[in-house]
Amino acid sequence: MSTGDLIRAAVQNAGCKEDITNVLCNLNEYMKWKQWWGACHASCSALYVALSELGYSPKLCIGEMLGQGLYFDHSWIELDGQILDIAISMTLLGGAPVSEPIVFGKNIRSGKEPVIKYGVPGRGIEGETLVVNSLPFVDYMDGFPDEKNGLWGVVQELLGRKVDIPDLREKYKDVKRAIVRE
Repeated sequence: MSTGDLIRAAVQNAGCKEDITNVLCNLNEYMKWKQWWGACHASCSALYVALSELGYSPKLCIGEMLGQGLYFDHSWIELDGQILDIAISMTLLGGAPVSEPIVFGKNIRSGKEPVIKYGVPGRGIEGETLVVNSLPFVDYMDGFPDEKNGLWGVVQELLGRKVDIPDLREKYKDVKRAIVRE
């Protein structure tokens, strides 16, 4: 099965609507097309807005992970207390996955909880992740390089429709990332 098929099955198994499937599949395809390796902060920011625009209440999370014996900084989405993480399958290590995508708290291929640990206490977020977390959300969305209209253009791709960027800028001006530490 393709990644898209596995995402569709995972969303369906979670009993969720097709609009979530479409956004997650669009994100996965966009990331592959752009070779968006290590783009967890960007992809989750765009996914946060897209899900919010569909009427959901996602939580934009940032923190440390433990996977394959290594600690690393990461962003992910929680929706109804369940993890959504497409970016974990396209890391900074030349696109090498730490895991298959995680959809509603399950690895899309195995159907099991992820072997990676989200929001673990470690050294604390650092470097680029500290910068991302300190930037106002709208500034981060506006200033993302190499994307037409910043990450707002990516939101359009995820939703499959044009969006009113000035309206979105106003609507999401107070968004803060949630630092997650167990």
